[in-house]
Amino acid sequence: MHAFKTLVTVLVATVSLFSCSQQEKTPQQFIYGEDPAQFGVTPERIAALDSVLQSFVADRKVPCVTAFVAKGGHVVYEKSFGIKNLETGAPARTDDIYVLFSQTKAIVAVALMTLYEQGLVGIEDPISKWIPGFSEEVLTEVNDDGTYKTVPADRPVRVGDLLCHSSGYMAPLTNKLARLQGEGGMRGAPRTTVGASVEANKVRPLGFQPGTDWNYNVDMDVIAYLIEIVSGKTLQEYLKEVIFTPLGMDHTAYYYDDPSLRDRIVTTYSKADGEFVTSPWSSLDSVFEGPKTYAGGTFGLYGPIEDYAKFCQMLMNGGEFNGHRIIHPETIALMTTNRLPEVNSGGEGFQFGLGFELFGNDIRKNVPAMSSRCFRWGGAAGTEYLMDPENDLVILYYISMWGATHTYDDYLKAAYGLFGL
Repeated sequence: MHAFKTLVTVLVATVSLFSCSQQEKTPQQFIYGEDPAQFGVTPERIAALDSVLQSFVADRKVPCVTAFVAKGGHVVYEKSFGIKNLETGAPARTDDIYVLFSQTKAIVAVALMTLYEQGLVGIEDPISKWIPGFSEEVLTEVNDDGTYKTVPADRPVRVGDLLCHSSGYMAPLTNKLARLQGEGGMRGAPRTTVGASVEANKVRPLGFQPGTDWNYNVDMDVIAYLIEIVSGKTLQEYLKEVIFTPLGMDHTAYYYDDPSLRDRIVTTYSKADGEFVTSPWSSLDSVFEGPKTYAGGTFGLYGPIEDYAKFCQMLMNGGEFNGHRIIHPETIALMTTNRLPEVNSGGEGFQFGLGFELFGNDIRKNVPAMSSRCFRWGGAAGTEYLMDPENDLVILYYISMWGATHTYDDYLKAAYGLFGL
């Protein structure tokens, strides 16, 4: 297990990535109401961003959208446009609650790193140290009749492999085998608790040699289960204790008890024959009335845009916000260091750290204004977040749509355009 002191020594040079804004000023709350002109933001540039977002709604690309931009903790833009529920006609508001899907992953990754900082778990620990019986066989062939071949893994799956989706756990070959065996792949696992799901899948052969490729799948469910094992608490309890309550993320959760929040949740849509149709994910019965026991690391969280912006600003601050330190700059530097081989299934130039996509290669940037120090991810229904330490920016974009809308890059260009970038 890596000791935290060793981490400090190894990454002391890397920490300078976060030194500029974090050492000079770490805003503990978002600052509203100040003249954006001090950042070079003019009324014309704000109007241009308004026009871009309004066009998404007017052109029926999305029913609604919410956007958030902060520079150095100063909120220079936070607006909503459109209708969040086409059946009721309810207008979108900035405090609406969105389904976050894979934005869950970064929060769970940071939670694991709080245990890492305490010396309770190591990034290079074999996952079998914590979850005995985890497969150490790798599939080389899966035939259509359900027969298959394996070879021993070159090394065990490590905690860090799971955090950057390079473990081979439930990769395509593994899921093909599960389907052929009539077990439905990863969705065939029980959904009572995340532990039950991982335990059901841990014995399946890996889809590739650990650390040799990238496969975006359910690795973070294993991390969620690991958090429960190491902390002795449920994931919901641990996230609330170490992240949500300290940061003031008061309405981010897997489930809700207050029925009055139903009207704040944005309906999720897709398109069929050019018309918006509600998605099965719009059913909120399980969110308010279900057993409320399954909380995983792959998806599941709901929350408003400002809640997640607080999480992003904490990372921009080097791990501190709202008067609470969540993690340390050295840990963030570790999390934003690429762990993937140069050639991987993410595509040309794709880089990923411990929970985030990285932009060390210019060819991956959505817009030219993004710096090489950006890190981000998003959710399956179109929510996006981006942190740019070089430009001291936190940028979020929330919609609730299945399927490509081709809107995010236009938004991002206009968001950077606020500052003439």
